[in-house]
Amino acid sequence: MNKNWQALSREAGIAAEHMAIGVTALGMANYAYPAYYGQAFFALTIGLERSAKLALLVDHAVRNAGAFPSESDIRRYGHDLTKLLGDAAKIATRLNIGELPSTPVHIAIVEILSEFANNVTRYYNLDVLTGAASAKASKDPIAQWHERVVQPLIKAHYKSRQRQKHEQGARLIENLAGAYSSVHHISESGNPLNNLYDASMQTAITAFVTPYVRVHVVQIIRFMSFLVSELGYEAQAQRLDDIPYLSEFFAIFKNDDKYVKSKKSWSIYPR
Repeated sequence: MNKNWQALSREAGIAAEHMAIGVTALGMANYAYPAYYGQAFFALTIGLERSAKLALLVDHAVRNAGAFPSESDIRRYGHDLTKLLGDAAKIATRLNIGELPSTPVHIAIVEILSEFANNVTRYYNLDVLTGAASAKASKDPIAQWHERVVQPLIKAHYKSRQRQKHEQGARLIENLAGAYSSVHHISESGNPLNNLYDASMQTAITAFVTPYVRVHVVQIIRFMSFLVSELGYEAQAQRLDDIPYLSEFFAIFKNDDKYVKSKKSWSIYPR
């Protein structure tokens, strides 16, 4: 076990666990717990960036008799997830191991996370407070997420029968406690929630759509997981001793959508 083997092994673990943390946090986020959106965005951007750079490193080694690319070759990507995942997709095409998901929702996920990673929206709230020009030129990442990722999935999956059930429950809560309650919240889109009915509906709809959001995020992660794993297999086939088997770090993300939809807590480590 040499230093390169150790570095690659640790990098794979860091990338995979950050993605697991992000998926878990995303499942807990709603208007009342907005910090989980921030935690999810931070972790997902770190995990996707590092897994993509890991793929680029190993792919270069496989094609160059074990030699890794230079620091400048990797550094030139910065934190541009769109570019990183795009180049990872080219590797996958060359190896004939699948395509990066590219529905409008998947594209929105990558673009929103890429802006966050590139500091365009990462400090949006601080930029608003300080009057930074970037805050005027960009949009709250949570609002973008709600508009471009959540709303299309609500439209696709949220049926009238489900809405009627949620409306009935929200009316019951409002009738029971509305006169004795004071609600002061803001929805993900930035609209005020000032009564129990609206707050209850927002909570119910978010809980309903969250599994669908999780599936779309993990589909992108799954693509990277298969790519990194396959590159690890290629390296082992060439007896490149600097490169460990990488598939075990990403195994949890290779489960099917049904599993992903139901699983709320994620980690690459046994618990």
